[in-house]
Amino acid sequence: MTLASIPSILLASLCVVFKDILPAYKIRPLTDTEKSQPMKKETRKIRFFEENLLSYYKKYIVALQSSLTERPKSDQEVKQCPQVEQRVVLNCACQLLESHPNFNFFDELLSTVVPYLNSPNVWVQSLVLSTIRCVLKSDRDGDASLLVCRTLHSFCRKRSYKVRPPVIKALASVPITEIEHDGNPRRTQEERMKLSRKERKANKLQKKFEKAMAETDATQSHERRKKLNTLMLNEILFVFFKILKMGATSELLSAVLDGLSIYANLINVVYVDSLLSILNSLISNESTGLLDSLNCVHTALKILNNPASGSALESDPTRFYNHLYSLLGRMVGVSAPPQKTQLRASHITFLSGAYGRPITPASIAVSQCTHRAIITGQHNDAEENKQATESGSSRTNIRVNLLKTEELTDVMLSCLNLLLIHRKRDVSTNRVLGFVKRLIGAALTMSEPSCAGAVLVRLHHLFRLFPQCEVLFDSETEIGGAYKPDVDDPEICLPASSCLWELALLHRHFSPLVQNLAKAASQWGRVAVLSGSTEASLLKNHLRVGSVEMSIEQLIQLSPSECRVKLAELEQSWSTQRCVKISKKRSRRSSYCCSDWLKELLVGAGIESSGFLSEFSTKKLKLTNT
Repeated sequence: MTLASIPSILLASLCVVFKDILPAYKIRPLTDTEKSQPMKKETRKIRFFEENLLSYYKKYIVALQSSLTERPKSDQEVKQCPQVEQRVVLNCACQLLESHPNFNFFDELLSTVVPYLNSPNVWVQSLVLSTIRCVLKSDRDGDASLLVCRTLHSFCRKRSYKVRPPVIKALASVPITEIEHDGNPRRTQEERMKLSRKERKANKLQKKFEKAMAETDATQSHERRKKLNTLMLNEILFVFFKILKMGATSELLSAVLDGLSIYANLINVVYVDSLLSILNSLISNESTGLLDSLNCVHTALKILNNPASGSALESDPTRFYNHLYSLLGRMVGVSAPPQKTQLRASHITFLSGAYGRPITPASIAVSQCTHRAIITGQHNDAEENKQATESGSSRTNIRVNLLKTEELTDVMLSCLNLLLIHRKRDVSTNRVLGFVKRLIGAALTMSEPSCAGAVLVRLHHLFRLFPQCEVLFDSETEIGGAYKPDVDDPEICLPASSCLWELALLHRHFSPLVQNLAKAASQWGRVAVLSGSTEASLLKNHLRVGSVEMSIEQLIQLSPSECRVKLAELEQSWSTQRCVKISKKRSRRSSYCCSDWLKELLVGAGIESSGFLSEFSTKKLKLTNT
């Protein structure tokens, strides 16, 4: 124990004491009149204890604040907490916030802890974020939650809304289920005018009595809670809209869009049109990434599907249909993101960036196409050749990041649920066929079997909801002309003239999970073409992977993320069973015989020939078996 660690140890010890003795209510300081009044001995004793407790607790809070703010902080740097002593003090402050949110000096303690949400230290971020979430979850009357929202908003304003994602995640954790809607005040005035003077006086006394009873019983009315929720939502949405208009970074934008999707059903109809315009401009922006664009589409669709938004129902979702179709094309590799003319790469470079990942049939075909184009001179631009061979770090908007494949899949399938499945009565046939065609192409590009399987499960769902998809299994049909895969409008790309040739490649996928789902889709198309879509809908397809069997109907009922997790578990069980079978195979003896000159060379070098040759034979056998 060093001399510098003694104050932090003392503060930690006092924290345990205060956690045990602090009451669950707020102590009100006595006025001068109340102090001069006579009181009982027990009452005087309790008040003396409360005054001393409040005085010493205030000194303790000042000591915590001085320990947490003793490091100088510049205007450009975020407050950091590298020392162990400061982490101990921060942990004490978080424990007091979590255990006694209704006691005195809660706002001072909260304003001291909130800046550490913006710390670059992950441990500090998670500690403060979990504390704020616990405070919000345990708050019943709403006063502490409103104070948290106002403190976070004040901190964001001081930082010019340039904060880290944990600050936005804390705002998105506020539990708001119901708000106060704008009523008609004239009707209330008329009802009030109908009452007599005596009735109004009686109502006033009744409300005063109910207010006193509510304060005595520590209960809050439903109307007051709705009013507090409205104030909290205004604070949260102000921060979200300000960050959206400023154009934040990718991580911060994703956090804001997640928060907007949480409160989409509570947004006032006055702000719906402006919010949709902001989201539309973000999607059209060339600097917005693929995942952020999908999150923008998902947030906009949740707002449009909200029945409470009357003006939102009048908005045309066609632009978001086209945006999602274009984003699917970027995942497949048939359409480029919005870029400036001088920065636009060739089609071969774009394909190599989109499909440049291993173990997929599409990557092999694209690599051969790129190699053939370079040899024949069709791709002789030096700068584009360099872009095709690089890892693609500068082209993150084109290439799908493998680390975010699961998140991309979940958001994409959620958007399709909101656009096609929830609006199945309002969707045209061409639009459904266009999305099905690009969706099967997205499954072909995904190297993760669970993600490709989740896409194929959603295809099965679309096949059953829209029997018109049987035309995609007829390769000889051409309606209106040839299919235009590079057109980013599903209504005019002539999708009925295309066919799902990607299923034939997925039949040879390395994962049996994807193979079975692709074969089930091909079986549906075969039966639909020969016997009709009614017979195809009666098929009972079961997914068998190893010893595990599950029907596709059960997977369709799950959400996109749950379906992907379930398919990942099936894939993992198959991999485990396969490894067990391989390990049970007997290894045969090696028939390798070393030559005499090698034995003499080993003896001359002083190496034991028997041990070396046995080890060499084993390694050669393993290489031969593989």
